[in-house]
Amino acid sequence: MLNPQLSSLIVTTEGLKNITNILNKLREDTKARYIILVEKSGQMIANVGEETPFTMPLSALVAGAFASTREIAKLVGETEFNVMYQQGKNRNIYICALKTQDLLTVVFDESPSLGIVKIKTKEVSEALSNEILAMLHKK
Repeated sequence: MLNPQLSSLIVTTEGLKNITNILNKLREDTKARYIILVEKSGQMIANVGEETPFTMPLSALVAGAFASTREIAKLVGETEFNVMYQQGKNRNIYICALKTQDLLTVVFDESPSLGIVKIKTKEVSEALSNEILAMLHKK
């Protein structure tokens, strides 16, 4: 559950179910290990995939990393960067900012290509943004 002091988002049961369905479809399409939807304050909204004890700290770190990426964008003359990609030896992470400024975080290994992850993530971004906006309007 989101901390109401840090977030204006009220996650409804129906909204969480819809978000989880979208994330599960994305995971199926990308073969991602796990996917986390992170609220702009760094709190986890939802996650699917492999169980990991690092979901909560990863959510906070993703939000912080993306905040610094926004500042880097300003320094180089961009209004913002919408995606961030980190490549490791065994794991990769692709983070996409939704129009709500929440962060869709996909953790994957070498099995899917980055191109597939990019395309499929972009495809679901609108639907996730709409679900979040709907929950904000029900407040």
